[in-house]
Amino acid sequence: MIRSFRAELARLIRRRVLITTIVVVLASSVGGAAIELGGAEPASEMSPNSMTPTLETLAGAGGGTEVFRAVAAFSGTLVFALFVGLFSLEFSRGTYRTMLFRQPKRTSLLIGRLGALLAFAAAALACGEVATWLAARFMASGYDVSTDAWTGADALGAAVTDYASVLAWVTGYAVLAMLIAVLLRSVPLALAVGIAWAGPAEHLIGDAWDPGRRFFPGLLLETLGQGGTSEVSMARALLTVAAYVVVAAAVAGTVFARRDVTA
Repeated sequence: MIRSFRAELARLIRRRVLITTIVVVLASSVGGAAIELGGAEPASEMSPNSMTPTLETLAGAGGGTEVFRAVAAFSGTLVFALFVGLFSLEFSRGTYRTMLFRQPKRTSLLIGRLGALLAFAAAALACGEVATWLAARFMASGYDVSTDAWTGADALGAAVTDYASVLAWVTGYAVLAMLIAVLLRSVPLALAVGIAWAGPAEHLIGDAWDPGRRFFPGLLLETLGQGGTSEVSMARALLTVAAYVVVAAAVAGTVFARRDVTA
């Protein structure tokens, strides 16, 4: 598993990948901060289920990193599609066969790849949180948002909490994407099925059937990214997502270990 982790990480820290990641992180941080600050309004004028922070929230100790969490929450489909592509692409290319020559333990190979991708994502998220906080603080005065409470122990605690929730959100998407990729083993098919279900299908069913928001994984991950909603608490969303992650990881590992991937 350690060798698989190192091998995958070596692919991720190549110069081209790092430069692309830095550009994307900076662009999303600056652009996202501007959008979130520009869309913020008093709580009395905002929809209860709105994903945009209110002016009161932004003025609090966690206002700066609340912007980061809100920006991340809007990119759920993109993150999901990225992980689906990363895992299913190896099937389309037939590179799993080559990997298994060097690492015959299939479960270790899959766990190592997942761990490296999540480690890289964790580093990118940390940089994104810092960049978003800096961009939001620089632009806040232009949107009449007070930043007096954005520093100090309370702000640091909020930053850690927001980072942990976004990392848990990314982990959930990564494991579910891995499951779909392992089951379907085709980039177009995996993307089509995954995006169709996690995107319009879950939202349409959830709008028509209220319990769906408490049970569908995609909607629960959105709730997790928002830090909880009036319908589903953060604790319930985290617990349910954790159960989905455990089951998805077990199924993906079992299928990957038993199905032929060398042909």
